[in-house]
Amino acid sequence: MNLPVYIRLQTSHFNSEVVELLKSLKFDELSSAESETAMENFSKEKFGKLLTIKEASPGVMRQIGLYSESDKFGSESIHPKETYNIYRYRGVGLMIYGHSFKEWEMGCTDDFATSRFELASKIILMRFLSWSLAPLGIIGFWGVPVEEGIVVQKPIEASGEVVFIDVFKRWLYTQDGQKKMKSSFKVLKLDSSLKDRSIKMGPEQFLSFLSAHCSYFSYGAMTVPTRQMIQSLCRTYEGLIYPTESFQPRTNLNL
Repeated sequence: MNLPVYIRLQTSHFNSEVVELLKSLKFDELSSAESETAMENFSKEKFGKLLTIKEASPGVMRQIGLYSESDKFGSESIHPKETYNIYRYRGVGLMIYGHSFKEWEMGCTDDFATSRFELASKIILMRFLSWSLAPLGIIGFWGVPVEEGIVVQKPIEASGEVVFIDVFKRWLYTQDGQKKMKSSFKVLKLDSSLKDRSIKMGPEQFLSFLSAHCSYFSYGAMTVPTRQMIQSLCRTYEGLIYPTESFQPRTNLNL
């Protein structure tokens, strides 16, 4: 989708599901010549990001699998270092990244993107995209696109899918592609107790809801630019509590 974000990996080291997953996220597989051109352009991109994915070495795999105190809060954790961060999804992968660096690295299990780790692998890639696109004014929320706008959900409810919003240019980036946001764009929160009606969220409720379901993951408090983007969305668009029974999830991502 012409965004300066790249993933590099040796496909022969992984299952074919990796390529299928990346294509479902709108990454294009490049030929050798296209890759050379892309890397030339990448070197000139101020906000470009390149993630190299490798099969984890035995030492890294031990780090990925070790139990830590933070695991009682969930499978994901961030350990800050002086100039970079270590993101870990326990049992699946470990990513070294720094917002001031253009090239990041990740070591992962050789089962990455297989059915066993499909949701976890997707969440990891969505974290990478969320960090990479934030400097471009693009913020992501767990959920799916609908005709009215987006339904915002928990990661497992959305099957690891994220809808990205360019806050300033008003573009929507989803697994279906990209499209211009309508002036009538709405953010929907599903509620099984509602019948045949929607309720408008109050400003504080709307802000809290979006903050809790943002795909941007950071150590400690949410970053100031991220909070500002969420606040801008809350001022510009409407948040509705929507009856679950009226929600029609799509069954084909290739519509």
